[in-house]
Amino acid sequence: MSEKAKGIGLFGLIGMVVSSCIGSGVFAITGQLAGVASPGAVLVAWAVVGIGFAALALSLNNLGAKKPELKGIFQYAEEGFGPLAGFVSGWGYWLSAWLGNIAFATMMMSTLGYFFPTFLPGNTLPCVIVASLFMWALTFLVIRGVESASFLNAIVMVAKVASLGIFLVFAIFMFNAGIFTADFWGNVYNNAVAAGEMGADAASMGGLFEQVMNCMIIMMWVFIGIEGAAVMSSRARNKQEVGKATVIGLICLLLIYIGCSVLPYGYMSYTEIAQLDYPAMLYVFDSMAPGWGGAFISIAIIVGVAGAWLSFT
Repeated sequence: MSEKAKGIGLFGLIGMVVSSCIGSGVFAITGQLAGVASPGAVLVAWAVVGIGFAALALSLNNLGAKKPELKGIFQYAEEGFGPLAGFVSGWGYWLSAWLGNIAFATMMMSTLGYFFPTFLPGNTLPCVIVASLFMWALTFLVIRGVESASFLNAIVMVAKVASLGIFLVFAIFMFNAGIFTADFWGNVYNNAVAAGEMGADAASMGGLFEQVMNCMIIMMWVFIGIEGAAVMSSRARNKQEVGKATVIGLICLLLIYIGCSVLPYGYMSYTEIAQLDYPAMLYVFDSMAPGWGGAFISIAIIVGVAGAWLSFT
């Protein structure tokens, strides 16, 4: 094989973007959003966040096209703002990557607790041992060669997207417009709280602006990893494909996130979803597909977290 043919291709780069972002957040975001906003506010927030991250993806695309010799987001910072900015960017990104191991390990082990209660709540001694072994296995895989790791990551991406696709199909066929629009802007809920009909512990979600702001805080976290292709640009087979992979990855993520977070509001009211245990998608799908839905989503969460963990490693 020629030297030119080596490296990560377009599909692998897209896998880096999608798998880095789709970890545990997509499975919990429905319940998190339902606790702070009505369906209408969620849609408005997605429009704002989508435009913002589209601007970021296009910026990375532009930088990759104009400065293909630079290797990763840290060098973009150094080229634009000097060595100190590059240093802070590089070390800050490194810190966020390895500190994320804790979140990945806890989520994966707590989900295993669905099948094996000894792993609940995700921070017991067996959890520490199994998670450490898994982390070293990922490290060994990456040390052997980032190209083989990216290929495995692309396969994991397909598995994650396919499992989420099954959830979306169920959500589409079970969608009830009447449930979705019953309290579209949260006015009924807020009025009930104000009248004291929701109980002493209930809190009003506030007006549209407050709801949208609370949504945006949650939504920002699920896009951590959007820079995955840019970080791996030095290993790309074709530097021009880095920006394209980021844009394609963002489009895929928006379709998945909006579908998974909004469609369940047409199956259960957002007040019902807000009361579900964490992560909410597991229990929503368990209701949609009794007997196997919960186990299916649990496995999807484990695969999703493993893929994101591999991308960050």
